[in-house]
Amino acid sequence: MTPFWQNITIAIVSALGSGGFVSLVQFFVTRHDKAKEKEDEEQSETSKMILALGHDKIAYLTRKFIRRGGITQTEMANLAGLYAPYRAMGGNGDGKAGYEACEKLPIIADDEADRRDVEIKRKEYEL
Repeated sequence: MTPFWQNITIAIVSALGSGGFVSLVQFFVTRHDKAKEKEDEEQSETSKMILALGHDKIAYLTRKFIRRGGITQTEMANLAGLYAPYRAMGGNGDGKAGYEACEKLPIIADDEADRRDVEIKRKEYEL
C-alpha cells in the first residue's frame, strides 16, 4: 500500500473509530444518568411513604394518649423516638401539635394506663 492510501485509510479508520468510541461513552453515561434518576425517584417515593406512615402512627398515638388523659414514661420515649425523625424529614404541624399536647400530659403508671384504656373501651362498646 502506498503512503498516500495508507494515510487515507488511517484517517478514515480514526474518524470512524473516534466517533464510535465517543458515541459508546455517551451511551453508557446516558444509561447511568437514567438509572440514577430512577433510583433517586424511587428513594423520594420511599421517603414520602415513610413520612406518611410516621404521620399516621404519631396521629394515632397522640389521639389515644390525649383521650386517655395520661401517658406512660415508656410511651413518651417511644413517641419522642418517632417524632424526631418525622420532624427531621419535614413532617407537618399536625404531628408537632399532637406531640406537644402529649408533652403536657401527666405521666402515669402502666397499670393506670391499662385501667384507663379498658374504661374507654367499655364506654365505646357500651359494656
